[in-house]
Amino acid sequence: MTNTLRSGRREFLKVAGAGAVAALSMASVASAAPSDSTPVMKVGALGLDYSFWDIWANVLSPKGKYEGTSLLRMRPAYVWDKDTKKARDFADKWDCEVVERYDAMVGKVDAVLVGDLILAPWQHLLLRPYIQAGIPSFLQRHWSNTLVHMDEMLDLAAKHSTPVMATVPFEHNDQGSIAVRQLTSAGEVLGAFATAEIPDEPHFHIPYLMMKILGYDVASISMNADDVRKTGFLSVDYYYPGTDKRKPFVLSMQGAGTDLFSFNILCKQGEVSTRIPAGSDAITRFFPQLKDIQRSFERRALYQPLEVMRKKFQCLQTAYYSQMERNGAPVKVGTVPADWAIPAWKPGAYSAADFKA
Repeated sequence: MTNTLRSGRREFLKVAGAGAVAALSMASVASAAPSDSTPVMKVGALGLDYSFWDIWANVLSPKGKYEGTSLLRMRPAYVWDKDTKKARDFADKWDCEVVERYDAMVGKVDAVLVGDLILAPWQHLLLRPYIQAGIPSFLQRHWSNTLVHMDEMLDLAAKHSTPVMATVPFEHNDQGSIAVRQLTSAGEVLGAFATAEIPDEPHFHIPYLMMKILGYDVASISMNADDVRKTGFLSVDYYYPGTDKRKPFVLSMQGAGTDLFSFNILCKQGEVSTRIPAGSDAITRFFPQLKDIQRSFERRALYQPLEVMRKKFQCLQTAYYSQMERNGAPVKVGTVPADWAIPAWKPGAYSAADFKA
């Protein structure tokens, strides 16, 4: 684990081949499943404002709608939110215990999952005591507000050999690994188009699924949107540079359509495509992700290399920068100032004072 986390954290990971991407993404979770005697993990719920925790608890808790999902051995055991009433209501509903301080779960839980999108700009402060204590931590998107803060969390994870995870549900769908296998016989990629049902950027899962399929060596990004913080028109283009094995191509993504997600990858020898209709329930959307979170944290292994998590955030930051600072023009990944901040969904919801040791 220590070697996995510490080796080459600052080296830029360039993965051109889709097969290599899949190997890197899944290498840490490929071992045999734990036995039935593996104890249930006590999980801390952090953040209940704009949160997934009620959905997750419905899948994880014995009191939930999906109590039959016996493959999952995580249970919400403690909960914290700045709004104590919200925390108490959650605790009463899901049979867990409220803690008064954000860091009071240290020593009590096996892992913590941030559920609240509002907390993203303060996540580096919220999770610091848990990462320092070696407690596996799931970051909620958009994972941070600056690259400086993202690096702070990743460097802490490397230093303390703490498994951290920053994914969206689409990355855990089987369609990603299926597409990777299909690309091995489809020939050179000529271009790609993808859609996601919900077009506001923090919910715009499709870029991370598509990078898992096509590789993380994105060179530049442009984003055009009505408003990056509201549902509306949204179009994002990722430019993949040419290599000695392929010509350059563009991945064009839109928040549009009636599908949960769809993609069509044009190749020299055919197409690789799929669509998942909208309307799936919570177990369909979130079970694969929760399963991989559990597997990763039980094994104290990374689901993805730290540098992949960093590159995913860099791409998100670059997209925002394109829209907000360059009027949608392409911006080279790696050129955005590290302290340039993605706007908070709810400015002033928290401050550094809320996370004093």
